[in-house]
Amino acid sequence: MKNSGRCPKCDCTDIVADAKVIDRGHMHVKDDMTLAVYADPGAIFFQGERTTKVSAWVCTECGYVEFYAAYPKRIKLPKS
Repeated sequence: MKNSGRCPKCDCTDIVADAKVIDRGHMHVKDDMTLAVYADPGAIFFQGERTTKVSAWVCTECGYVEFYAAYPKRIKLPKS
C-alpha cells in the first residue's frame, strides 16, 4: 500500500498514510508503538535490543492495515 497507493485486498486507492499507532505504557501514558528485535533473546542481560517506531497505512474502504517500521535498517541483525 505504501508504495502502490492501492489496497492489496480490495484495490481501493483511498488510503490513510502514515497513521500513528498508539501504545499505552506505564500509567496509561500514550506513546508511539515500538517494534523490537533482540540479537540474543536468551540472555538475561544485554540482549542487544534494537527498536524502531511503527506507523500504519489503512484502507478506508475495507479496513485492511499494513504496518511499516520507521527505521528498518536500525533493527537489522547481523547474519550469523
